[in-house]
Amino acid sequence: MMIYPDKRKLFTISEVTRACGVSRATLIRMEESGFMKPFRIDPDTGYRYYDMQNISAIGQYQRLQVIGLSRAEIADLYYGRTDSADFIRSQREKLGRLQQFLDEYEVSHNHEKDLTVSYVNIPELTCYCLKLEPKSIDDIATQAYLNHERCMAEGYRIVGSEPLSVLYADKESIFDPCSPESDITMCMAVVPPSGPDPNILTLPATEALTVTGFGGYDAILRLWKRMFEELETRGLEPAGPYRLISLVAYYTGDHVKDNDICSRCVVPIKRKDD
Repeated sequence: MMIYPDKRKLFTISEVTRACGVSRATLIRMEESGFMKPFRIDPDTGYRYYDMQNISAIGQYQRLQVIGLSRAEIADLYYGRTDSADFIRSQREKLGRLQQFLDEYEVSHNHEKDLTVSYVNIPELTCYCLKLEPKSIDDIATQAYLNHERCMAEGYRIVGSEPLSVLYADKESIFDPCSPESDITMCMAVVPPSGPDPNILTLPATEALTVTGFGGYDAILRLWKRMFEELETRGLEPAGPYRLISLVAYYTGDHVKDNDICSRCVVPIKRKDD
């Protein structure tokens, strides 16, 4: 148990801002958000005085601020007002999104590294889905564009933070998508509609193995080949449909060339020893 000294050393707001590297405005915002109150506020002058407990709390605030939490989130977390399970889940989702972006950025800017392999946690997604029946490889992109367009025209609210997905029902459809027997679905993440909808599919949250790289259709096949090698090497089994995520699609912009598309192969996983 902490035993505080009978007489604490108190510090002025100027001393605290200098020592902690924060502004006066930041200290006031900490008060307003309910994170911290000065040890003493002079009732006559309004001057604020802080003790070492205040200064230690400021350090905790800065530590939580660095990971991107808002003022309200910091106060709730610091004082135990946050549901720990919800907090961990939401932060792992953010971490997964950052990992995916860094994978994409790395392969697009590091010319010595043509792909990345990562574990990520994918949140639950509600998707507008339509079957694809491509007659050629180029037709896959065209049909994806038209389905994206149809999703918009039918009034669904698209979740812009989630890219386009193509789901394969089986491994054969990956390597021979134009076969009459192939089973491919295009998915667009949307806000869940209010009622039943035959075009809506919910993909559960899952841990997944991903392989990300740049290039045209040949590169996608290379990524899938690496994916199946990694699944075997790591002792993993698929726990859901295979997904191809179009991070940078052909129609993202006129500046995107045929070999500049960025794709991510995604396989929901379970470990063989689970």
